[in-house]
Amino acid sequence: MSKGTINVSVENIFPLIKKFLYSDHEIFLRELISNATDATVKLKYLTNIGEAKVDYGNPMIEIKIDKENKKLHIIDQGIGMTKDEIEKYINEIAFSGAEEFLEKYKDESGDDKGIIGHFGLGFYSAFMVADKVEIISKSFKEEPAVHWECDGSPEYTTKKSSR
Repeated sequence: MSKGTINVSVENIFPLIKKFLYSDHEIFLRELISNATDATVKLKYLTNIGEAKVDYGNPMIEIKIDKENKKLHIIDQGIGMTKDEIEKYINEIAFSGAEEFLEKYKDESGDDKGIIGHFGLGFYSAFMVADKVEIISKSFKEEPAVHWECDGSPEYTTKKSSR
């Protein structure tokens, strides 16, 4: 008997994920809104337990359509991400930040705290309809805002943002 590990080539799998992740291409909007919802739910929870020292207020999720430039903006007032968190949750396919959050803050009740995402793939549905995807994020932590950008290839850029 022999044992091994299946290897995945990013160059080959990423185009498949982008093209065939969902049969309905419009699903990307639901997935991105779900991510925004999770970001606000996470911030609410961390604020409630005193880990996030911010004014939670009444966060909104805003969708802006720029027809002229063919851009769609999904804006939330949630937890945000640091550069390291983007490296971990966005640049690693199928690594769920929601699952990690639930594991870190689990209690005996098994409460999912209202978190929607669980598989770490929904974000990539944006590539089914976009030539380029950008994330501009400012974490609730005292770290600089970050701008992540990818043209649908396995290559991306990350830089500080003046958000």
